[in-house]
Amino acid sequence: MKSPVQGRPLILYTSSSDVSIGALLAQEDEEGIEHLIYYFCRTIRDAQMRYPKAERACLALVHAIHKFRHYLLPNIVVLVAKADSKKFLLLKPALIGRMAKWLLQMSEFDIACVPPKAFKGKAVADLLASFPGEDITMLHEEVPGVVLVSPSGKVFSHSFKMDFHYTNNSAEYEAFLLRLSLSKQAGAMYLEIRGDSNLLVNKMNGVYSLKEVTLVSFRDEAQQLLTHFSDVTIVHTGRTNKRHADCLATHAYKIQFEGS
Repeated sequence: MKSPVQGRPLILYTSSSDVSIGALLAQEDEEGIEHLIYYFCRTIRDAQMRYPKAERACLALVHAIHKFRHYLLPNIVVLVAKADSKKFLLLKPALIGRMAKWLLQMSEFDIACVPPKAFKGKAVADLLASFPGEDITMLHEEVPGVVLVSPSGKVFSHSFKMDFHYTNNSAEYEAFLLRLSLSKQAGAMYLEIRGDSNLLVNKMNGVYSLKEVTLVSFRDEAQQLLTHFSDVTIVHTGRTNKRHADCLATHAYKIQFEGS
């Protein structure tokens, strides 16, 4: 995966099925070669599974906007999708409820839709390969996997399943708190924390301000835990460098827990 270049258009692929939605963000370099920036894939549940196909496509775009917001805001975005979700909503005779909210969220961004045949980059294959089929349910990011590595190279692996409602941002903070708690229990005094959420890393390092009121309690708890360590460095790392943790997360999702 590669960090985006500011000022250059971003390419956003979205996709949906009967059981899942997802999106992939990419960008072309000076030579026209497409590079993957980030992707997500999540299952849909309950009422969302009864959405018509067009509404599931809108749902995929809305989740992509939430997930990639800090990438999308300063750039022109080329949406590669079979149908223009924004145009679909604009052509509705009357917008109420969730669809009106979706249109409002989309209007904040400079998004132009093009058909999939206009792009033939590797990103499409990567996106399709990462998506669960209609009879398989997987979750790649919403179950935290935590890997602790000691100075001697000893590895301690942990995975957790969160059985409650949470947003993508709160899930990132939950994983961060778990890392700190496990490190404290292990008696560590010096930490280098590596995370793939550029947003969380910058917020914890004071580069970005925290505007989401719902995340204040997470930040406060994290800052309290940080006081137990002599020195902590928080750095951003690409997803390709944390496959061990991602594998743990996928494994944890497949485990069925009984009881509370």
